[in-house]
Amino acid sequence: MSKKITNLLTIIVTLSIILSLSIGVCAKTTVGVSLLTREHVYYNFLENYLKEEAKNLDVDIIIMDGKFDSNIQMNQVQDFITSGVDAILLSPASISGAEGSYKLAKNAGIPIFTFDVSAPGDFIAHVGTDNFKGGEIAGNYMAENVLKDQTGKVVIVTYSEIEACVFREEGFCKAVSKYPNIEAIDIQNCSGSMEKAANVTQDMLLKYDDIDALFGVGDPFAMGAYQVIRAKGRDIPIVAFDGNPEGLAEIKKGGIWKADVAQNPKKVATTVLDYAVDYINGKEVPHITLVEPFVIDINNVEQYIK
Repeated sequence: MSKKITNLLTIIVTLSIILSLSIGVCAKTTVGVSLLTREHVYYNFLENYLKEEAKNLDVDIIIMDGKFDSNIQMNQVQDFITSGVDAILLSPASISGAEGSYKLAKNAGIPIFTFDVSAPGDFIAHVGTDNFKGGEIAGNYMAENVLKDQTGKVVIVTYSEIEACVFREEGFCKAVSKYPNIEAIDIQNCSGSMEKAANVTQDMLLKYDDIDALFGVGDPFAMGAYQVIRAKGRDIPIVAFDGNPEGLAEIKKGGIWKADVAQNPKKVATTVLDYAVDYINGKEVPHITLVEPFVIDINNVEQYIK
């Protein structure tokens, strides 16, 4: 009888161990990610670095393309909630549209973090480039290194729906306003479209015959402007923002694309995922973390071309 009891206890203990191991496997942390887009190279970098860091942390990660659409992102957030993720990382498609995603996550009791693009609201933490500082860097570079005698008329191709790009525009304008002989004569919104960036640049070229330089708040938009400027045979230098391969390739040629204010996608991606995992595990994380960008021009472009 005692032997039977011993065998029974052994079975119970063994089953308990198996059950606890199974629960441990099932409890693996899962993070859902809604990218702003997969169309831009910078977001491809962010996605790849998120996957690398998830592997390093032994975290399951689900990454979806928000396609510049707040409604699509809200649906993705709802899908993440339904699937039982432990945290959500969001790069909001618009300032106004982020509120719905924040509300869904809060009501479900799931922490939500923003990265690269920020939007006001109820999020746990944001990690991104210091875009205002980057705009200032671009403005100062243009004044000191592009415009002759710190004098000229400049135009800006912006992206008004995205807070990060608005900060870049504002930082740039603040920087050039300190130079009395530099005037920002026009600011046009491309709404995140390279094609529209080309169109608004063409309109400005027709409107003004005395443009001395152009600032593009993102490499794709600067590329749209660049193509039109080249096609029209105009010699208008460009300073851009992102540090994507297409921009660096043009800088290396030594033509009108003079510089790029570069971001650090690896640091942004790894930091926001680290924060999410830390928060899930009960640790405190900073509310706002901004990564300072830097200039890439003809003097240092070789070291950043892969």
